[in-house]
Amino acid sequence: MLSTLWGWTRGHRGRYLLGLVALLATNALAMTLPLLLGRGIDALRAGVLPRRLALLAGGMIAIALLQAAIRTVSRLMILGNSRRITCEIRDRLFAHLLTLDAPYYDSRSTGDLMSRVVNDLRQLRSFYGPAVMNVLNTTIAYAAALTLLISIDPGLTVVALLPFPLVLIVAQRLSRRIYQRSRAVQEQLAALSEQARENFAGIAQVKTYAQEKREIAAFEAASAEYRLRCLSVASLRGAMISSVGAVAGIGTLIVLAQGGAHVIEGRLTLGEFVAFNSYLGMLAWPTIALGWIINVFQRGAAATERLLEVFRAQPTIALPPRPAAGIAAPLPLRGEIRIVGLDFRYGDREGHHPLRIDTLQIEAGSRLAIVGPVGAGKSTLANLLCRVYPVPAGRIFLDGEDLADIDPRRLRASIGYVPQDGFLFSRSLRDNLLFGRPEASDEELAAAIRLAQLEPDIAMLDDGLETLIGERGVTLSGGQRQRVTLARALLCRPRLLILDDSLSAVDADTEARILTGLATAMEGRTTLFITHRLAAAAGMDRILVIDRGRIVEDGSHQTLLAAGGLYTRLLQHARLSRRLERP
Repeated sequence: MLSTLWGWTRGHRGRYLLGLVALLATNALAMTLPLLLGRGIDALRAGVLPRRLALLAGGMIAIALLQAAIRTVSRLMILGNSRRITCEIRDRLFAHLLTLDAPYYDSRSTGDLMSRVVNDLRQLRSFYGPAVMNVLNTTIAYAAALTLLISIDPGLTVVALLPFPLVLIVAQRLSRRIYQRSRAVQEQLAALSEQARENFAGIAQVKTYAQEKREIAAFEAASAEYRLRCLSVASLRGAMISSVGAVAGIGTLIVLAQGGAHVIEGRLTLGEFVAFNSYLGMLAWPTIALGWIINVFQRGAAATERLLEVFRAQPTIALPPRPAAGIAAPLPLRGEIRIVGLDFRYGDREGHHPLRIDTLQIEAGSRLAIVGPVGAGKSTLANLLCRVYPVPAGRIFLDGEDLADIDPRRLRASIGYVPQDGFLFSRSLRDNLLFGRPEASDEELAAAIRLAQLEPDIAMLDDGLETLIGERGVTLSGGQRQRVTLARALLCRPRLLILDDSLSAVDADTEARILTGLATAMEGRTTLFITHRLAAAAGMDRILVIDRGRIVEDGSHQTLLAAGGLYTRLLQHARLSRRLERP
């Protein structure tokens, strides 16, 4: 843990060194003040001239002002460093998260990841800033004050410090418990963040089912649990600080009793006794702050462990080194697909095989419809072709090359994949359309918009392409969102286009116009059309019927109708549903 925290300071240690030098200077100046104060008191008792007292007072004021200026420098160096370090870690964490693939995100909640990126880094910033500064300051103050205390009265120093070992005992007893409870606090905060995120994202469903009261109660329960966990940490921290303060108070009482006797006996002057108490008082705050430092350190350690869990995660799909340009170049695909002996399941779900294909050949430039019941494995096939999930070696071939050997970045740059519920960013419509290819010309953008039948919809928007569409495209209808994601994919000029039920919210007439346009635009390029609308599938060159992860039928519309199998039953069911829906 400490090696990790130290390693993250690489490149910033020079500023910490400057901050340390400033702290040394600050403490050196601070240590002169009690000395001057003691001399002033002794000078008063001796009846010295007012001019000398004025010089002592002026010197103390000058030292205090200089100390304040140097302390500002130390804070800028150390606290500023904590911002720089956490900024670097945040950037690395975000970049690493984007290298991880679907299996990782399937097992993590968005709220938990957001908590690590935001809240855990905030704890780390407190560690690298105030905690480090207080550790350095405490160490310097202890070393300097102890040296001066011993120089004034070694025996009294030993007596004054007798209670201080109790501080170490209390700290050792409570620090591990603080770490465990701090981690529990951060985990509960992650759960609370996820609960809030889910409700914000699903606010329409919450209101539709009138579940506001239940969700508020659930959130209040989670919030109460977070409060209790925070209080448990606060109680330990309070116990530690109180114990340390009590120890410091005991030391002061001992000094008053023993030191007063030394003054009466003439072994100490009154000025030396005042200086001694001042130096001992300088140890009181660092000693009390020790409890806070331990609390911040344990919170930082818990945050570090949670961040390391993310950094240790590795993508299941190996990525070759990123090209120098930073952007993967598309592959010169023809679009021929061959699948042999594929047996795929998600993760460790034994016995669950969403997709099993013995052999499948898809010719380059063909238009293939894939149909079947819900959960048959159609989307799984699309995800495998895009290498969203790891593909077993020697099972899927693209243009004769093993898909497992192809750079996923170049592969995805060559494929246009349009899912049913495509994600839209809370940006302008133009930014969303250009997301995959920002350098596209206005003419290319207009052509993609025409193909997706978006022109009438954009004309109705007050700001046209500059319209802000809200989070996940909330201001657009379902059909509009699907057509925006389709236009975005078409703008990338894919060699292989996969439509995964991506026109389900579009009316039949608009869908027909889109498919007619795609037939021309994608001529010579492979198109896979996953759909539940069999009328649309009928116009494709070939239809694949999948059921329970298996290919059960394969052929043209007429061939499958003549066979009278699952395709025919699905078609009859669709026709019956349409009749029942008519008024």
